[in-house]
Amino acid sequence: MTAVRALAGPLTSARALAARVAALEGRILVITDFDGTISEIDPDPMGARIDPLARRALRRLGRIAESRPDRLALAILTGRAVSDVVGRARVGGARYLGNHGLDADWLPRRGNVRALVARAAASGPESPAAKLGRNVAGALGHPDWLFVEVKGGSVALHYRRAPDPDDAGRVIGEAVDLALATGRFDLERFDGRLIVELRPAGAGGKGEAVGRLLAELAPRSVLSLGDDRSDAEGFVLLAQARAAGRLAALNVGIHDRTASPPELVEAADVMLAAPHDAARLLSALATVLERD
Repeated sequence: MTAVRALAGPLTSARALAARVAALEGRILVITDFDGTISEIDPDPMGARIDPLARRALRRLGRIAESRPDRLALAILTGRAVSDVVGRARVGGARYLGNHGLDADWLPRRGNVRALVARAAASGPESPAAKLGRNVAGALGHPDWLFVEVKGGSVALHYRRAPDPDDAGRVIGEAVDLALATGRFDLERFDGRLIVELRPAGAGGKGEAVGRLLAELAPRSVLSLGDDRSDAEGFVLLAQARAAGRLAALNVGIHDRTASPPELVEAADVMLAAPHDAARLLSALATVLERD
């Protein structure tokens, strides 16, 4: 962990971190997760709402990214489907990478959110993942705390509302492993915070998605924000690129109110207390860039 962790905390620290990110000439790439990062975790997976300050900050950054693409690029990288997250964020001038990077689309400023939602949703037909999700729910007796979210070729099994999350995660994992062992599902299991996801085998995760962004955009510096194990994959890749001298990077983790994944804490340069602190950092960066 680097000494920059000491800068985390009040608003003045957000300004210091923003200045650090913007200090170098060249393109800055901002990558942010959604749930738990710019939105508080909601017991209902479909109840998540973006922090209002985060939306305003991202819209300011999107305006800069569209007018000065040589200086800034903005990406929202999430486990949610693109058709889901774009309607929750409603930020133009940004790349949307859903399903941990498996799906991608672009929303220009003043772009039609409904058109993007319809286009993205059309790419999610019935899939083996949906069948596996139904099998697991049936094997568990369709508990009211389980929410099955089908995302095209992937499926997410949420257990945020379970009275005993540890036990719920265990029984879901056992049911998933049994289904994978006995069925013809070309899927891989990925465990997150209060969620088990199944993705097409070889599809990769956020680490691969971050790598594609780096290859496409060749940024000089990167600000990455996230709160879960999947975000730590991207953090590790950015730390490796930084160590090799290819770019400057700041990995910002957002604490969970109960327990943050140890992989995230280990990979982050800075840990912030809550999504609103992430929103403050994004707002501070927008202010710095607007003054350029």
